[in-house]
Amino acid sequence: MFRELLARPTDGFFVVDAQGCFIEADDTLGQLLGCSPDALIGRPTTDFVHPASRAALCQPINCISTSERRNYRLELLHQDGSVIPALVNTITTRNAADGTISGAAGFITDLRDSRDKPPHAGYVTSDIEATRHHHSQLQLAATVFSESRDAILITDSQRRVISVNRAFTALTGYSADEVVGTEAPLIAASHHAPGFLDQLLDELARTDHWNGEAWSRRRNGAIFPQWLSVSTVRDDQAGILHYVAMFSDLSERKAAEERADFLARHDLLTRLPNRFLLRDRAEQAFAHAVRAETRVALLLLDLDHFKQINDSLGHPAGDALLQTFADRLRSTTRDTDTVSRQGGDEFLVLLTDIRDSDDIAPIVEKIMHTLARPCLLAGQEMSVSCSVGLAVHPEDGTDFDTLIRNADAAMYNAKEAGRNTFRFYSQQMNEDAVQRLDIQNRLRRALERNEFVLHYQPLIDLGDSRIVGAEALIRWNCPDLGMQPPGVFIPVAEDSGLIVEIGEWVLREACRQARAWQDVGHRDLVLAVNLSPLQFARGNLVETVRQALADSDANPALLELEITENVLVKDTEQVLATVRQLHAMGLRLAIDDFGTGYSSLAYLRRFAVEKLKIDQSFVRDLPTDPDAGAIVRAVIQMAKSLKIAVLAEGVETADIAHDLRLLGCDYAQGYYFGRPMPADAFAERLPPPR
Repeated sequence: MFRELLARPTDGFFVVDAQGCFIEADDTLGQLLGCSPDALIGRPTTDFVHPASRAALCQPINCISTSERRNYRLELLHQDGSVIPALVNTITTRNAADGTISGAAGFITDLRDSRDKPPHAGYVTSDIEATRHHHSQLQLAATVFSESRDAILITDSQRRVISVNRAFTALTGYSADEVVGTEAPLIAASHHAPGFLDQLLDELARTDHWNGEAWSRRRNGAIFPQWLSVSTVRDDQAGILHYVAMFSDLSERKAAEERADFLARHDLLTRLPNRFLLRDRAEQAFAHAVRAETRVALLLLDLDHFKQINDSLGHPAGDALLQTFADRLRSTTRDTDTVSRQGGDEFLVLLTDIRDSDDIAPIVEKIMHTLARPCLLAGQEMSVSCSVGLAVHPEDGTDFDTLIRNADAAMYNAKEAGRNTFRFYSQQMNEDAVQRLDIQNRLRRALERNEFVLHYQPLIDLGDSRIVGAEALIRWNCPDLGMQPPGVFIPVAEDSGLIVEIGEWVLREACRQARAWQDVGHRDLVLAVNLSPLQFARGNLVETVRQALADSDANPALLELEITENVLVKDTEQVLATVRQLHAMGLRLAIDDFGTGYSSLAYLRRFAVEKLKIDQSFVRDLPTDPDAGAIVRAVIQMAKSLKIAVLAEGVETADIAHDLRLLGCDYAQGYYFGRPMPADAFAERLPPPR
């Protein structure tokens, strides 16, 4: 009704302030007075009233404070000097914040079509009777506008605020004075997807209406959800007169919905996801694992002898223990994992993005170690262990029910083994986990017993086939297991943190060997050493390198440190600071396995990389896989443009070496040129010193 009244083509709409000056006028009023609506703004109403009617005008203006609604007849002045009889209907307007008078709003009806009517008294009376229904509608609309519990905001065609109601002020905290004349503060654009406001305006332009949920901002900066409805008010020529927006606060409803959803999907005691939510996340994790070719592990944990705690200390103590276990499980797992309470004293843990089955056992050990820490129950300090069963997707099942059933069977196997242990559903994985723990224990002794040795693989200049350097590759000469390649023990060393100590030994031994070769005349031989990401994160790498160089007196310009791309994107500023210190010492930096991680030109420039090593998976397929060839070619061309040298790993045939030469690759290494070998054997391959 309010929008219909605003759109009446025969009545001119206006708003004046308490001094009687126009602050808003529509096109109909402008046409009635012979000027544009903008020309009226700020001017006194008396400028457009015939002198004989100004006394009648001043009376209602002065009576604003005593009467909410007035109607009277005036003679208006057109810009061409002609006199226009008109009926004026006004309603007092008040500030939403404090109720003080702000002016008046109303309609002006052109009476020139009624000149045959009796003058003045009868004329006015007839007009009043004829427009009584109009007045009632206007009063009703004003009441609805003022008293509505929904916030209402009216703007002009340029979306500048004309008026707001009391609910708007209560909801947003903005007073009418703060928003009138400004662009409508309806949407918190920062909390919407890019283009949201453009889509809203586009639909509004097409249909004259939009409604939906949106985020808005209160005067104090708080963001809240709202249900927003916006409509366009047009004149008879389809021109836009106004926009009317109504909105209500959805905060309480959203909070209630969230509470209901939380209770339906979570355990009340521990606040952990329940089995229903875990199933949903598991199915999503399975789908992702299939695409990413990774694994998902499901752990079923059962507290050992929990019934005895309930029976002896009471159920409140048992509940407190379950809450403690829930908190510890949350703190031990990653954000991408899900911890759930199955019911009773059983918990489920979903581990996602598992690259290798060998990665699972260390995680389980960490969880069990954390859960076994002493805790205070009913005034007593006690330690409670758990038994864990594991099932892995897809080896042990491809659906949730199968995995949970197999994990349950593995958990009972763990209990039968004496509790306080874990068991894989797969016997082979169980054996692998035991073997991994054995290797970890042996590695600790290997450092003490100096069981590690370095082998050296030649680095070849493809231009003239000269040996220009070597890559130092660690081997483990275990007295019980024999010579072990890196693939057997390096992953275990990484997971256990032993790689930091092993990496320090490699640096010291490599620098010692580099100095030995320099002493016999091989002064240009580059020695490449691999660094682990953990050496950046946990070890004092700069000091380790500085000490190794000082102890050996090796030439730092001939030491090339190899890191993977992933190192550059974790704790970038810390890594960059470390790299700058290494550069300042005169060392070179190479990116190993380039193309398999986070390849970025920005990082190559920022970290001043001297060499890229193309991963052997691309090099090996060079003759047969067009995609591999395209990647190798692109890396070489990109590196050339950045003045970075390129080395290809895994060169096993003459054909691959030939293709790399044609592509402009600088260096190569691989079985075709030589396998990793002890230092003495490598020295025999070197030409006589010059």
